[in-house]
Amino acid sequence: MPRTTPYPTTTTVPASSRPEIEDLTWVSATRGWALVHTARCGSACSEVMETTDGGATWGPVGWIDAASGPCRADCGDGGGPAVTRIRFANDLDGYAYDPSLFVTSDGGETWTEENGPSVAALEPAGSTVMRIAYTQSGCPGPCDLTVEEAPAGGTNWNVLSRPFQGDAVQLVRRGVDDAYVVAFENPAGGADDEHAKLMLSHDGGASWSARADPCGDVGGDEYDAAAIAAASPSVLAVLCRDRVGSQASYVDLSTDGGGDFTARPALPGPDTAAALAAISATDLLVGTVGGMNPQSGRFALFSSNDGGAHWQQVAAETGPIDPDNPAQPFLGFETASVGRWIGDPSDLWETTDGGNTWFRQTIGLAP
Repeated sequence: MPRTTPYPTTTTVPASSRPEIEDLTWVSATRGWALVHTARCGSACSEVMETTDGGATWGPVGWIDAASGPCRADCGDGGGPAVTRIRFANDLDGYAYDPSLFVTSDGGETWTEENGPSVAALEPAGSTVMRIAYTQSGCPGPCDLTVEEAPAGGTNWNVLSRPFQGDAVQLVRRGVDDAYVVAFENPAGGADDEHAKLMLSHDGGASWSARADPCGDVGGDEYDAAAIAAASPSVLAVLCRDRVGSQASYVDLSTDGGGDFTARPALPGPDTAAALAAISATDLLVGTVGGMNPQSGRFALFSSNDGGAHWQQVAAETGPIDPDNPAQPFLGFETASVGRWIGDPSDLWETTDGGNTWFRQTIGLAP
């Protein structure tokens, strides 16, 4: 059995060849899969692990012939298939994507690359799967992002939106009706038109409305949307980050599906907010990363029970970090009570009380 250590114990884990989690996906509070990369790459570079007991134990289930993490170098010159994310719609139908798309219909044992456009984001809900696909890049990001939908396990994708452009994109679904898309622009130039843009649908993608980035000016500094999260009913949270100093951030909160937003007070701590989750209009979580040191990065998780008015640290650890890619692999909730967070990509933290108490699981993901 794995060891579990409750917060406030802060654990330093030395860098090693341990497998690292690229992404997680769950179809229930107990059944989930992890996309991981390990020291053994070979011709099949991305390993898929599964758990049926909420993450207490994991076992290998299959391999994907696509590069992932540091295995990209072992897979060739980087021009071949690659995946960074994984989602399952049910116990059998799963997707590994970004930028390639691989599908499975046997719970992850075998994976097949699907011909077609590149896929930047994908989320299942109910019996359908929604994705954001593109065929052109270099503007500098994808130039023809398009929202598409197919039945879970199906390969016939129906177009749901007109093409749009973004340097990066995030898709969030809450139930079968509510879907939210944020297209991020590169704000390095400082131009006003490089804010993120939101697309909102409350009819399962049949129609979309657009609105500007709700993040605004604070004390003369411009803030931009960095992540979104949704909860029922009609809750949309936006993580707003200072365009110049990324350590400064706050949360904008909407309770009418993205129509009107209320800015909350600044987030605590000196580090960069990197992940956002919403359980309800009152219960929010933010993961931060700092240090930016390959050997001793800092990871912390903050929780609010009053809609972002006040925050308290509920978990923390230190570990190796990639300064060029400090984004946290996963922060999400399967139910209002059960959620997971990954700071150090070799560890998994779990809560069963809605985010108030977290336990770190030390798990050997691969033999």
